[in-house]
Amino acid sequence: MKLIFFGTTGAVQTADNTNISFSVIEESASILVDASGSPCQYLLRIGVAVSDFDALILTHAHPDHMHALPVLIQNLLLKKRQKPLRIICNRTTEIKAKQLLELFFILPGMGTFPIEWVCGGNITFDQIPGMRVALFPVNHSIETSGLKISTASASLVFSSDTAPSERVITEASGATALVHEATGSDRNRIILNEDGHSSALQAGETAEKAGVDTLFLCHFDVRQGLLPEELQREAQMSFKGKVIIPELYRVYEI
Repeated sequence: MKLIFFGTTGAVQTADNTNISFSVIEESASILVDASGSPCQYLLRIGVAVSDFDALILTHAHPDHMHALPVLIQNLLLKKRQKPLRIICNRTTEIKAKQLLELFFILPGMGTFPIEWVCGGNITFDQIPGMRVALFPVNHSIETSGLKISTASASLVFSSDTAPSERVITEASGATALVHEATGSDRNRIILNEDGHSSALQAGETAEKAGVDTLFLCHFDVRQGLLPEELQREAQMSFKGKVIIPELYRVYEI
């Protein structure tokens, strides 16, 4: 399983980084997680044809996680994609995603390819070659899904935006890697948790309880003025495994 990050910030972008989004690739199958920034450009930069990727997972309906959905679908239409696109998400996100596409006159009556909506709070989808995808609820300010992607050799869990969640610990138990938000420092944990977010220390605690091999930190709030390396050191206080600040476009073998 290959993991490639396109952005690792929270809602506020910087000159050299953008909202959290990544791709998971297993042999010829590929999944895009969240639609922010320039999704087609991201896929092209890593050598995935936009007409061929298998599924889009939308974790929730906040702008930094799905604002680029219309331009993604528009590009697929202009590229004459024929292959069905699976969009995997919870029910609230499905409603908002369809409203967003309707706003830009993309739905109904799209044209060249069908969208297959795979939606629910607790769902499992195994129709992507070599992959099994599961969504589960986490603790955020709106309905939000964490996800687990499993292959024959590895498993990856993404917390999405969440305050500390027992469900994330359960789903990540024994997983190869955990991608967990670290919106800020633990000195602000009360405010972070009230907003449905976690500190870096809490991300480390989750990884330690789950027993994963590797923890990837993401969703950094740059307004707090902290370097990702500072949050990495905080997570290392509570997690004995490897803590990684993702490099954009680097291929991580899980």
